Amino acid sequence: MIHYSIHQLEKLSGIKAHTIRIWEQRYKILEPYRTNTNIRYYDNGHLKKLLNIKSLLNNGYKISAVSQLSNEQIISYLDGITNQNDASKEDIFIHQLIESGLNFSESRFEKVFSNAILRIGLEETYIKIIYPLLEKIGLMWCQEQLNPAQEHFISQLIKQKLYSAIDALPAAENSKHSYILFLGEEEGHDIGLLMANYMLRLKGVKVIYLGPYVPLEHLKMTVEHCKPTHLMTFLKEYEVKGYKERYINELCACFPQQSLVFAGHVPAEYQLRMPANCAFASSINQFKDLLN
Repeated sequence: MIHYSIHQLEKLSGIKAHTIRIWEQRYKILEPYRTNTNIRYYDNGHLKKLLNIKSLLNNGYKISAVSQLSNEQIISYLDGITNQNDASKEDIFIHQLIESGLNFSESRFEKVFSNAILRIGLEETYIKIIYPLLEKIGLMWCQEQLNPAQEHFISQLIKQKLYSAIDALPAAENSKHSYILFLGEEEGHDIGLLMANYMLRLKGVKVIYLGPYVPLEHLKMTVEHCKPTHLMTFLKEYEVKGYKERYINELCACFPQQSLVFAGHVPAEYQLRMPANCAFASSINQFKDLLN
């Protein structure tokens, strides 16, 4: 069982620890477990309930009223909100997808995903729901608040959806720009790369998708053969600044005729120095701007 401190709940839900304590005392919203030394701790059930409660509060419900609802009633109310023709309910979809992953419920995931597409469309679902969901589960994974099985379960469901969406798009052969998408030879997490593949194909851009674990020599051979206008890869968040900059400079030196796009999250204090033929996108909106 995964355990959360009250401060971890605060980070994941966005609800202040002080507020959570008040709700526990006044409304009995959560009943935390206690260690032998009387320290509070929480589990996935507490997290799911708190995420759902926050979604209701964001849509005008009062905590005094929500505290009287059962878990089943809370879910029913959320389903009612997302069935409204309102494109401002993305956070509810995200929370519901996280809940489905924590419960290993593929049927629930399918229902929420389909509902999101119905309400806001396929492209907006990927940009406004799936991408923020990836960021959320990435945070949970890094903080060891999501066990490997849950992370793999959610990731595989998302990858299945991305593969289907990509397959439904025609392959562009005569576009002005062409991209090689790849990850370094030690990197295997390719959901972000699949997301970029989908967005590029949606724009009618030719994509040569190499995927994860690509040795530099193989990349050089592909560039020589295909002569793309752009290369794109992702940087790992946990790599130190010096390594990131060496990797960026190495790739830019190897491929001076191409424009290179690096994506990923880099803390603001790093202030990476980018060569002239490089661009960095730390968010999906920045990547969209690069495509325009």
